[in-house]
Amino acid sequence: MLDTMSLATALILILVIGCALHVVNWRIHRDSAGVKWWALGLIVHTTGLTLSFWENSLAIHVPFWVVSINMVSLSGSLILVHGTAKFAQRPLPPVFYIALAGFGIIGLSWYAVVEPSITMRVVAFAVTLQLANLLTLTRLHFIARRDGLASVLVLASSLSSTIILMSGLIAWQLLTQPDLGTLYDATPVMPLAMLGLMASECTAIFGYLLLSAGQSQARLERLAHRDALTDLPNRRAFEQEITQRLRSTRKHDQLFALAILDVDYFKKINDTHGHDAGDAVLRHLASIATDAVRPHDFLARVGGEEFAVIFDVEDAAELVMAANRLRLAIEIQQTRFNDREIALTVSVGCVLARSGPQLDFGQLYRAADRALYKAKTTGRNRVVVGEVEALDLAA
Repeated sequence: MLDTMSLATALILILVIGCALHVVNWRIHRDSAGVKWWALGLIVHTTGLTLSFWENSLAIHVPFWVVSINMVSLSGSLILVHGTAKFAQRPLPPVFYIALAGFGIIGLSWYAVVEPSITMRVVAFAVTLQLANLLTLTRLHFIARRDGLASVLVLASSLSSTIILMSGLIAWQLLTQPDLGTLYDATPVMPLAMLGLMASECTAIFGYLLLSAGQSQARLERLAHRDALTDLPNRRAFEQEITQRLRSTRKHDQLFALAILDVDYFKKINDTHGHDAGDAVLRHLASIATDAVRPHDFLARVGGEEFAVIFDVEDAAELVMAANRLRLAIEIQQTRFNDREIALTVSVGCVLARSGPQLDFGQLYRAADRALYKAKTTGRNRVVVGEVEALDLAA
């Protein structure tokens, strides 16, 4: 039979190493909300478990210290829950922490003072710990939506498997040996429980670290695909989106609509009001355009004072209507900079084509750019619909 005391010692060593890793992780990700709480929670949780294993090895059970030591460990778990909620930017109401702490205190105190039972204290401790794990799982959903599913898989799998495993072991212990003298009694359940705890704690340690790495990766990807001035998707994101949509439209034989808009007399704005005013104009335009396009359209800043929109439309008339709605919204809502109003209009070049194996990004963009040039040379502040080379304009 496996030696429970040796397994407990190994578990503490794993947790101590985990604490060191989380302190380093905290120093690396100091600007990330929640990471410091993970380091603190793991340290407190490790301290509580270490004291609990030491107290059981002495077999001197003073009720006050038994309850206090177990609550230290559970407090560490609650701090981990709080850290995950902070990291997810979805805080839990304080009543959840109060209720969980109250449940643990009542359960541990009852079976330490009123009806002394090591088995039931272990059950009360384990149930409180699994409720904390369930709370953590509710926050992982939000992290997955923000940073991607891959970042939460290890921790979610660890917590879920721990809940299932510990529930089964608790039931087994209650059915086979309800009266324990110490945690180190010769029983088939406790060594298995200790092995399960080792596995879950180890994977949870790395699961939390992976959350930090996943957030950093997601941030880098967002920065690589966002325009710093306007916070719109940049040209790289635009090209990826248009390539993906072209691939989709080929499969379903759909229409594809692209519009390029350019700020009229932007150089004059910069020369007259300064480059700070030019930046303010671009941010203002981005805000207006974001509100003017529909959720399924795709707006991006593709360079300088040039923006692009992938429209989801049924025909050329709807494309012209959508482009003019955008143009008019920009014209009506003028920009103010240093208490001065700056007139702002845009010229728009559009193209609408039916998908086909030969249709590619270059053809569409060149056609829309030619239409934009025509809008510029024929008076500005207007919409011109162009035609893709070697393809008929869809009507």
